[in-house]
Amino acid sequence: MKLIQFVSQHILFFFLATAALIVFFKIKKRENSSKEARKKLKKTIQQQQNEPLTLHPEIDPALCAGCGACTRACPEGDIIKLINHKATLVTPAKCVGHGECEAVCPTGAIALAFGTKTRGMDIPRLTSEYETNVSGLYIAGELGGMGLIRNAVKQGKLAASHALKKLPSEKSDYDVIVIGAGPAGLAASLTAIKENKTYLCIEQNSFGGTVSNFPRQKIVMSHPLDLPMIGPMKFPENKITKEQLLKYWSKVKKQTGFQVKEKTKFVSLEKKNNIFHLQTSAGSFTSKKVILAMGVRGSPRKLNVPGEELAKVTYNLVEPEQYQEKSIVVIGGGNAGVEAAQMLCKSNWKNKVHLLVRSQSFDRCNEENIHKIKKLESMGAVNIWFQSTVKEIHPDKILIQKGNELSELKNDFVFIFAGAEMPQQFLMSLGIKIEKKFGEGLSKRVA
Repeated sequence: MKLIQFVSQHILFFFLATAALIVFFKIKKRENSSKEARKKLKKTIQQQQNEPLTLHPEIDPALCAGCGACTRACPEGDIIKLINHKATLVTPAKCVGHGECEAVCPTGAIALAFGTKTRGMDIPRLTSEYETNVSGLYIAGELGGMGLIRNAVKQGKLAASHALKKLPSEKSDYDVIVIGAGPAGLAASLTAIKENKTYLCIEQNSFGGTVSNFPRQKIVMSHPLDLPMIGPMKFPENKITKEQLLKYWSKVKKQTGFQVKEKTKFVSLEKKNNIFHLQTSAGSFTSKKVILAMGVRGSPRKLNVPGEELAKVTYNLVEPEQYQEKSIVVIGGGNAGVEAAQMLCKSNWKNKVHLLVRSQSFDRCNEENIHKIKKLESMGAVNIWFQSTVKEIHPDKILIQKGNELSELKNDFVFIFAGAEMPQQFLMSLGIKIEKKFGEGLSKRVA
């Protein structure tokens, strides 16, 4: 009997000691992680990169339970970390508004917000259903301040569902006109088909909208999306390329009977009583509701430097293989610029690629792209110029300002990836009000 008690006591002691060791190492690991997070945050503040540039999470420390679910869910890398058992934005400038952190937070401590208390962000005035101050006129996708394909699909679906609930009794050509055939426009149009409503979808370029203008083989999604009428999109791998997505959408188009009028530019609209009268390059149309899902890629942010109007300057990279044995300058330290530089410096193309970054680090780029471009730099495939700006662009060269030094570089092509500007004047001409948001959450967006 005593032997059994002796063994039982030792077994109990063993399990208690093991449990204590596990707890100890977990605490130690969390303390080390918190220490590293504080270092990263300190560096971010020193580099003056502690202001988010777009839609981002606002964290309420009073509600945060310190579970770390948000840190594990973030697909962009080390953006959110735990410091003193509280979720903290340590590299906010890299956030692109995925919203995964908000979705997984069990305590409701995270809400997506536009702008900060010190840096405002101009966006259209929208309701939670994405209706503008002009009744019956909606905005979905990038034009409303939110990027990402998955977000755009959700907004297009929600905007169309709300728009089609109560339609005016007056006659019109269509129940809803959707402007743009990208992710938001596709989702809105499929919703109209599902609801058996008449619709017209127009696209100034090609079906796919913004996605069709991405470079070949660009990874455009890392998470599946849910399309109206179709359901969850399934792929064997998490990373989906431009070609895979467009091929999938083409199947959806054929399966659902979705129709789009391509190469048709939206010019203007006017609301008379309850009906919208639209002018397009293909003629005039009337509609009971309108959804603007055209994105902002058509309005690239320019540098406003001498020579920017030259033919050698462009703002996107669709077919990188046509540039070989050239001297190329890529401007922009975000994901778009870094990915373009990666594509252009393939060894067999024999290009001389220079990547110009305004700040002293890649503050708007995810960890995977940073790792790739630094590896290419170590191989001598690309030259990275930090804290550099373009002063002048000439037919055969470019002038670069780095500190107090002005360098001259022989050059054939210049690619500018400085983001896009919201066409505010155009939106205001339609009667849409633009507001500056200072850390306002999505749930508070009301007309």
